[in-house]
Amino acid sequence: MPIGTIHWIPQRSSKIGKKFVLTAGRLRVLILIFALLMTGLSALFFQVGKMNSRFQSASKRYDEITIVRGELYQLSERIMNLRSQFEEIVTREEQILVAGAGLNLDFSELLPRDVPMNEPPSDNMFRYIDDMEMEIMLMERLADAELMAYDSLAGYLMGKESELAHIPSIWPVDGIFVSDFGPRIDPFTGAVRIHKGIDLACVAGTPIYAPADGKVVFAGWTRGWGLNIVIRHSERVSTRYAHCSAACTVVGQEVDRGDLIARVGTTGRSVAPHLHYEVLIDGVQVDPEDYIIREGSDSAIF
Repeated sequence: MPIGTIHWIPQRSSKIGKKFVLTAGRLRVLILIFALLMTGLSALFFQVGKMNSRFQSASKRYDEITIVRGELYQLSERIMNLRSQFEEIVTREEQILVAGAGLNLDFSELLPRDVPMNEPPSDNMFRYIDDMEMEIMLMERLADAELMAYDSLAGYLMGKESELAHIPSIWPVDGIFVSDFGPRIDPFTGAVRIHKGIDLACVAGTPIYAPADGKVVFAGWTRGWGLNIVIRHSERVSTRYAHCSAACTVVGQEVDRGDLIARVGTTGRSVAPHLHYEVLIDGVQVDPEDYIIREGSDSAIF
């Protein structure tokens, strides 16, 4: 049974108009089509939203993984820096033990030999984390050993302030290290000779400071060393400063660590201004670097 009629009237008179008779059956079909269309559109929008949400979630997860990798790499860099600091601590502690207690101990075996990864982690981040945990564990072991060593050293050094003040433990001059202790090629003859001190190149006139308390026992000229000064710090320990341009002390003078004692020159057997510095134990030259713990005239550890 018809419930209405829809007329279509064209704008041009040359075309014939049409009419559409709307019945109850046709109306139900149109409503059903519209409902199906809306349902389909709703399902489509839902799927698009769900896919977009998944994409955003995956993108966020990827960003988080990238951030975690960056944090792991930064943590690895911090571990590497910590390792370097421990190596410096070990070196200085060995010097302190030699200079302060006469103990020649080697702590290098306590340092972990496997260096952690220095490149950003790949997909196997758990392996990367395991490597860092192992490195941290070894560092903790070294830290415990260092604390025990420091406690032992502190117990030994208690009450020895006067003795320590007479141990040469700083650089006597601000210069450039050019020659170490031991065999070297003689600059004059070209032959291999034992160099019984260290050479520090400086501008002529650079101040030379006493590395420890002591008494000047020699200030004068010697053929090879030129103008040189010898300070006796204890019954066993003395130091020599050669090739000076001027002496700022005299024989018998008491000096404290950091006092000006001479100035750099190029007297004697020398090719350029520098300080030849020696540490003598019972009159025998030893490597001065074993007794140099801090830089500068006012930076002694003791």
